Amino acid sequence: MTSAKLFEKLRSLTRDAKNVDKEHIKKLRKVLRKLKKRQQKLAEECEAAANDHDRQKIEQEIEVLKLQRTKGVEVYKRLKKERKERKERNE
Repeated sequence: MTSAKLFEKLRSLTRDAKNVDKEHIKKLRKVLRKLKKRQQKLAEECEAAANDHDRQKIEQEIEVLKLQRTKGVEVYKRLKKERKERKERNE
């Protein structure tokens, strides 16, 4: 899956963050894992890059992935916390 598709999926999951259920949180976590794997793969490609131009392009993409993952992790933690608090109130 391309980075753009993963970003779109992450965007849609973070946008629909009202009354989340366990399945929504699982999907968000799955996308975050894929982004992490993509970032690791790009890091390997960066080390093997033949010239500076290619290396710079890959490094830029890695930075974008880092930023998106950071935002996604923040949303994931917030949603998980809210779900836990809601569950505790209902008990």
